[in-house]
Amino acid sequence: MVRIEDVARAAGVSVATVSRVLNGCGNVLPETEARVRAAAQQMGYEPNLSARNLRKNESRIILILAPNFSNPYYSNVLSGICDVSRNLGYSTLIYNTYDSNALDESLMVSLFQKNRADGMITLACNRDDRWLEKYAGTYPLVQCSEYVEDANLPHISVDNRAAARDSVAHLAELGHKRIGIVTSENRYLSTANRFRGYQDAIAEAGLEPDETLVAYASADYSFASGKQAARALLGVENPPTAIFCVSDILALGVIAAAGKMGLQVPWDLSVVGFDDVDYTTMFHPYLTTISVPCYELGRRSMQLLYDHIQQKQEAETAVYLPHQLVLRETTAKYAIQNPDRSEQI
Repeated sequence: MVRIEDVARAAGVSVATVSRVLNGCGNVLPETEARVRAAAQQMGYEPNLSARNLRKNESRIILILAPNFSNPYYSNVLSGICDVSRNLGYSTLIYNTYDSNALDESLMVSLFQKNRADGMITLACNRDDRWLEKYAGTYPLVQCSEYVEDANLPHISVDNRAAARDSVAHLAELGHKRIGIVTSENRYLSTANRFRGYQDAIAEAGLEPDETLVAYASADYSFASGKQAARALLGVENPPTAIFCVSDILALGVIAAAGKMGLQVPWDLSVVGFDDVDYTTMFHPYLTTISVPCYELGRRSMQLLYDHIQQKQEAETAVYLPHQLVLRETTAKYAIQNPDRSEQI
């Protein structure tokens, strides 16, 4: 069995230095840390986690609360979390909340106490779950993607409002005047901010807000509800020529419904999604959408949680990762005078 002394000898450092590197604490030069980790990996060193955890009163367990495992958005985030947690020596327990309303105070406290977890990452809390603030400083907690609005709790996300504004501004720049939105009445902050971004872009383009251009899908952004919302929008007397959707799954539902109604995307209707999940490029037309770095959100959220577990002074509280508008095949210029199909973008 490889001992910590063997790793220290191979790396040319003290046992204390190896311990600091493997436990993620103490000041160690980056080149020294790299040498220690390389030696440990090459020699197949495995620390005695049970003994270490008893000494440090740690469980080395991270709880992850996720609402929907089948959603490709969450699966990519979970991959990022689990990859980093494994590298840091943590096991992960994933609890399916099914929806954001299932996350409540009693559940969170029960999960922490039952599993003796060192920390928790939530992927779907409501923007008004202010009871979470009671546990700031008691339980290490990071909110990933969704977070409580105006609360002093660690969170990581993208700027949903700016991203939505970019999407709708793109449609306005293409000449569209009737721009609809498929949103939801759920309690996610991302949904609220994407609607705010839509309103910002409409105002900046000098367009009049119109309630008939707003349709609501289900709280979980289901494909079927996207189709239903599209039928409602496209059935009005003066329907939109472009639709912004707060998720890719909803956008795919809109495209399917438009096709059933005899409309071709993007020639008769431009559509923009949000998230850039794998489905967006499985079938033509490929979806124009906002690309969210899902895997990186997961990876950074686990690193952020680890920093708070270690009580690092430089641990961040609010992290926003960059988004990108990805132009594909579902948006085109609107040419009101041109009887021919407009120029695809």
